[in-house]
Amino acid sequence: MKKYLSLIAILAAACLFVAVIACLTMANTKGKGSVTLGASDAIITGGLTLEGSGKQAAIRNWDSPDQSIQWTARLRSGNYRVIVDYAQPLFGSAVTIVADGQQLAALVPPTSAEDDFRTMEAGVLAIPQGGEVAITLRGIQHSIITNPDGTQSVTGALPLIRSLTLVPTAEPATSQTVDILKEFKGKSLFDGKTFDGWEPNDDEAMAHFRIEDGVIVGGSLSSDLSDNHFIRTVRDYQDFELRLKYKVTPTDDSYNGGIQLRSHRSTLPGQGCEMVGYQADILVRRIGGLYDEKRRSDFLGMELGQPENYRPDEWNEFIIRCEGPRVRLWLNGVQTTDHIEPYTDRPLEGFGTVGQTGRIALQIHKGTPCEIRYKDILLEEL
Repeated sequence: MKKYLSLIAILAAACLFVAVIACLTMANTKGKGSVTLGASDAIITGGLTLEGSGKQAAIRNWDSPDQSIQWTARLRSGNYRVIVDYAQPLFGSAVTIVADGQQLAALVPPTSAEDDFRTMEAGVLAIPQGGEVAITLRGIQHSIITNPDGTQSVTGALPLIRSLTLVPTAEPATSQTVDILKEFKGKSLFDGKTFDGWEPNDDEAMAHFRIEDGVIVGGSLSSDLSDNHFIRTVRDYQDFELRLKYKVTPTDDSYNGGIQLRSHRSTLPGQGCEMVGYQADILVRRIGGLYDEKRRSDFLGMELGQPENYRPDEWNEFIIRCEGPRVRLWLNGVQTTDHIEPYTDRPLEGFGTVGQTGRIALQIHKGTPCEIRYKDILLEEL
C-alpha cells in the first residue's frame, strides 16, 4: 500500500510540475507573433512631423485626409487585433487602417490631454495573403469643439500617434474588404411608373414631384419654391447600401437637392415640410458631401475626394452605404465622405442621441427654379 501511495504522490508531483511548466510556457509566449510599429519607423506624408525619439516618439500635425502614416511589416496570414497608442484631447475624430486589401474604421476616444497617451482597440484586421504588408493609417473625420454659444466646430485636429500594434487572434475579423462595393445585390425601390412604396413628407410635397419617362422629377423650371419638399419611403431602413442616379436642370448655380438617409419628418412648429437627418447633398459648394439636415446644419466628415469633370446636368451616380454608425458616400466612383457618428451613445445638444434608422427621401430644395431627376434607385439591406 505504501508503495502505491508513494507512486501516486510521485505521479501527482509530476503532473503539477508539467502544469507549472505549461503555465510558464504560456506566459513566456503570450503575444507571440505580435508586431509593434513605432512612430519613428513610419513613412509620413503631407506635412506630418515626428517629435521625440525611441518609444516616446509621436507623430503630430495631423489634420488632413491627404496625409498618411504608413509602415511595412512581415505578417503571416490570419486575424490581428489592432491596438493604437495615441493622444487626443478632443472628441469625435476618426481614422481608417488599411492593409492587405482590408480596412478598419474607428472613432478615437478622447484622452485628457495632448501628453496623455493611451491605447485603443481599433478592431480585428484580417490579413488574407500575408508577406510584406503595407499598413496605412489615414484620418477621415475631424474632432469637435463646442463653442461658448453652444454651436459646434471642427478643429482639424487628429490624434497624435505613438505606435500601432498587431496582435494575432482567433477572434473573427471586423475589417471589410476595400472592394466592398463589388458585393452589391440591390433591388429596385422605384418601378418607373408609380410612386408605390413612396409617400409625400407633407400635404404639398406631391405637387412638386412627378414621373416622366421612368424618372422621378422634382421641382419646376417655371417658378421658385418657398419651402423644401420631399417624397420618402413608406418604411424605415437601418443598414443598407443605396445606389441611384441623378441629373440637374438648373437655372443658375444655386440649384440644391439631395437624398435623405435615416431621416424623419420634423416635428418642430412651422417645419412640417422638413426632414431631419443625414443628406447626401446635391449642390455646387460641396460635391458629394454629407449634410446633417435640420440637426447640426453642417457638413459631416472630411472632403475625401471629388470626381473629375463633374457635370450636374449629366447623369451622376451616388453610392451610399450606411452600416451601424458609419455612413460612406461615393460619387461617380470616387469616395467623397466617410463619417462615423459620434453621437450614438451620447446626446447631441438639443437632439439627444442620433438614431440609426429612418426613412430614405428625395429632396427638391427651396429657391430659384430647378429640376432634379432621380432614377435607377436600388437598395440592398445589410
